[in-house]
Amino acid sequence: MKKYLEKRIKNIKKIKKIRSEASNRSFFRIYKDNYTLVAMVYPEENRDEISKVVKFRSIYDDNKINVPLILDVIDNRIIIQEDLGCLSLQRLFLKSNINKKKGILNQICEILLKLKQISTDNTKSILDTKRMLWEMDFFIKYFALNFCSTSKDIEQIRNNLCSIVDKITNIDTFAHRDFHSRNMFYYKDKLFLVDFQDSLIGPEYYDLVSFAFDSYLDLKSIRKYLFDILLKNKFEINFEKLYLTAIQRNIKALGTFGYQIKIKNNLLFKKYVNRTINYVINNKLFPEFSYLSLFKKNKF
Repeated sequence: MKKYLEKRIKNIKKIKKIRSEASNRSFFRIYKDNYTLVAMVYPEENRDEISKVVKFRSIYDDNKINVPLILDVIDNRIIIQEDLGCLSLQRLFLKSNINKKKGILNQICEILLKLKQISTDNTKSILDTKRMLWEMDFFIKYFALNFCSTSKDIEQIRNNLCSIVDKITNIDTFAHRDFHSRNMFYYKDKLFLVDFQDSLIGPEYYDLVSFAFDSYLDLKSIRKYLFDILLKNKFEINFEKLYLTAIQRNIKALGTFGYQIKIKNNLLFKKYVNRTINYVINNKLFPEFSYLSLFKKNKF
């Protein structure tokens, strides 16, 4: 792949692969004379995916949400983009004091408010009931059957999980889809979003719960501050709907982790499983779903 890049990009001094844990894309940092770029490379030519990245990059930029510049597209396979550096929000948050964390959450609030204002006409993809049901099946197949003591009938578990999905309404909001701390980078004193090509129409609190109950970063007591500043900025929150969406989102994440661990042998995700299980167990609506007790005795 490095030779492939060297043939198509002039004056490269050095190329270094950037670790990508779950994507089928590869990422490389390209060193030029006095600056660096990032190459996002698809396994093969993929005009549709490249077009989505370019399209959504423009939509985010038009709505004053920071995203990396796209400098070139090569062979409908490679996107050359601005290098945002290595400081993910996940890393930044862990080493910040309380005042810095609150400043970061204020920026998150601003982004969430801007995302909410983006018209759903900008995408035809939708995280509807059918798709969320598929995610529940994915969880059963790759997580529950492999890592939980499923004493109950699997079909009953499925029916119960489906009842969560059936209660999720207001699927009418533009969403980033993977709005979590590893898809945000701190660059030039601002937060930038990446991995936005799968933006879609989703439940109204989908992006909010993706960050508030982030598998990669536990906000702990400061989570309340995030909710408070959103409410002060007229971001209406129905907490029952929020916690319902959070349960579905966390169960979906566990399905992804199970697949990566069991099928892809990607053990890097193991450390995020218990936190995500704890989100489900500690969800304020958990007592209403007694069948979710399958999580309680299954510390990973």
